[in-house]
Amino acid sequence: MRISWIDNLRWLWIILIVLWHSFFPDNSLLVRYLFSFHVILFFFLSGYLYNDEKHNDIIVFIKNKLNRLIVPFIAFNIIMFSYYKFAHIVFWEEYYVWLTQFIKWLLYWIYIPTHPDLILANVPTWFLVSLFMVSIYYFVINKFIKNRYYRIAFLFILSILIFIESKNITFRLPWSMEISVMATLFYWLWHSFKSEITNFVSKINYYYLILIPILVWINLYSPSSTNFSTNFYWTNYPIFLIDWITGTLTFVIFSKLIWDNKILSYLWKNSVIVLGMEWLKILILIQIIRFSFGQLVMEKSYLIWFVQLFSTIIVLFPIIFIINKYLPFLLGFNKKEK
Repeated sequence: MRISWIDNLRWLWIILIVLWHSFFPDNSLLVRYLFSFHVILFFFLSGYLYNDEKHNDIIVFIKNKLNRLIVPFIAFNIIMFSYYKFAHIVFWEEYYVWLTQFIKWLLYWIYIPTHPDLILANVPTWFLVSLFMVSIYYFVINKFIKNRYYRIAFLFILSILIFIESKNITFRLPWSMEISVMATLFYWLWHSFKSEITNFVSKINYYYLILIPILVWINLYSPSSTNFSTNFYWTNYPIFLIDWITGTLTFVIFSKLIWDNKILSYLWKNSVIVLGMEWLKILILIQIIRFSFGQLVMEKSYLIWFVQLFSTIIVLFPIIFIINKYLPFLLGFNKKEK
């Protein structure tokens, strides 16, 4: 049974991901605003939709997550890495350089540090690895800590420890392990309080639109700066929590009040492909610059962002169809499963 506001929230999240990685004017407030919650919104959706009854055997659970998350992660990173390297190879004798760099990248593919030599080829796909780790963390916590209040206390303590760690340690751990600990708190909150959230959403009507500008104002004018993907949560833990609450609540209200969009819902149904292929916006941006004779870039306006965002979404639709139809193995499926 489809839940319309969840469907809306999911395609909104996908749009936010493509939007965030598109071209923005310098010092944009929109960038700061999206940073504060768009990653947490991803774990909100995942936690809300988690079904305890389907997950009893840890071996089967891990195998399923490896197929659905890690296989696409590896596949789309190899695609991106290969394209990027081959696009810069001019002479045949330089292929050995690509090969050595490819081997080096494979050795570091589970790592997402800030060092440019080790960074992921396809950066947005770090979501998939992080969700894999969150799923494992939650499965274990769910099995060993039965009491609801002990769980929330345990997860809050862990998140505070990660917050402190983020201020004192500059390097990143493999598989986004420390970030996934922080994300597990949000994953568990949205799953544990699913009935309360559902009840709240059922009461949302158009009067709640009054809350949206207030929530946005609180978020924008709090002294915050968050980058979840780099394990940075500003300097104040309560403000960090306020930011994700206001940002998430804004989009929950918005998703309940807007109409269903079957076309854009197609994007969230294929969110893994969107994460893996939205880097095509870089090629689209190059063409935008070429055909605008550099004027759109010179303007530093939201116009180039809109053109790039819209064009990327249009291009993704046929790519989604091709991968689902002919290359399902990239998603961890065989043809029978698809």
